[in-house]
Amino acid sequence: MFDQFFRQQGPQPLEFLGKSDTVRRLHGILDEARKSVVLISPYVSIDKLRDLERKIRQTLDRKVEVTLVIRAEDESTRGPSIQGQESLTKLLEAGLKLACVKDLHAKLYYSERHALITSLNLLESSFNNSIEIGVWVPAERAEYAQITAFVKTEIAPHLEAWGRARSTDARRPSPPAEAKPRSKKAPSSVPKSPDHGFCIRCCCEIEFSPDEPYCDEHFAIWNRYGDPNYTDKHCHLCGTETPATMNKPLCRPCFFKNKDPDDIAF
Repeated sequence: MFDQFFRQQGPQPLEFLGKSDTVRRLHGILDEARKSVVLISPYVSIDKLRDLERKIRQTLDRKVEVTLVIRAEDESTRGPSIQGQESLTKLLEAGLKLACVKDLHAKLYYSERHALITSLNLLESSFNNSIEIGVWVPAERAEYAQITAFVKTEIAPHLEAWGRARSTDARRPSPPAEAKPRSKKAPSSVPKSPDHGFCIRCCCEIEFSPDEPYCDEHFAIWNRYGDPNYTDKHCHLCGTETPATMNKPLCRPCFFKNKDPDDIAF
């Protein structure tokens, strides 16, 4: 029965896969991609899947766009571990695009050449212990177009920045049209909202703008030399003590949380 269903007429048949072939095909999607890869998995532990992490990095090194969509944190969902956050942050720095979707439960992976519909999460337990199933869909088939249409209509409209899914304002605010004088205030431990940040040199409270992470006074001093890699003292978003530069004004946790999904296109 399965043979008859999955091997319909067409240029290439659908393939019914067990777990080992599903994992192999997932790796193949990353290996074959020349334009883009989309990985949709509610739960992830990239730090425990070294082969997958390596293949994602190799794909990014080839200048292929890789987008990872995961489930937004809620009462029943924990975010990645500290080690998982570190692994994801390194991939973000390498070019990975990351977003989350509330109540996500679909598992779907695709490049411009193939799609994989599966029960497999990007978790060590799924790869090593669970019984999983997958369906391999070549891009020439009508089902592939249905899959990408599903992503555009059911997932893309609900993308939120990871770490800000509970905020009513999930998008980074646009910088002001005109620079306004920035008065020093007593620093607090966290900004009041994404509109507020800290000078990376003196930690006074200023408007949040990663392209302008200094107060007026210290920007004038920094601008005498204009070295974008000169190391200062505070994260622009949370104000904690950390090496920070004009090029990289955020600490790693804030960089991880502040990735904006606006530039993600399916």
